[in-house]
Amino acid sequence: MDRNGSKNGLMFPKPAKQKKRKNHPKSILQNEEDGSCYLCVLLEDCWAVYSYREEHHIFFSKHQRALSEEYGLKVRLCLRHHRNGPLAVHNNQKYRRLLEKKGQQAFEALHGHEKFMEVFGENYL
Repeated sequence: MDRNGSKNGLMFPKPAKQKKRKNHPKSILQNEEDGSCYLCVLLEDCWAVYSYREEHHIFFSKHQRALSEEYGLKVRLCLRHHRNGPLAVHNNQKYRRLLEKKGQQAFEALHGHEKFMEVFGENYL
């Protein structure tokens, strides 16, 4: 122990760095607190409240998952529409394309088509 009461032997020990917390913006497509599944509402007009839903990033391939997170392009889905069964977006290209289209429309309403093409590089409409 040194004269300052530090056990590491340094007169001026480095302060412990705190990890920066990432700011996760809310979804621009869905009110996440309502408890419903985005696709249940969109496809079936079913506003059931689920005790468990999973977050789905609309653009999730390659580097696009981080971009979806950054721009709020994510929705909450029930298991049936997220990853279990033939209606799940990870198993159903039709529903995946529908979400990509809705995501692009929401993004362009806020930032415009040119910005979408600059960020994502592909037109899903």
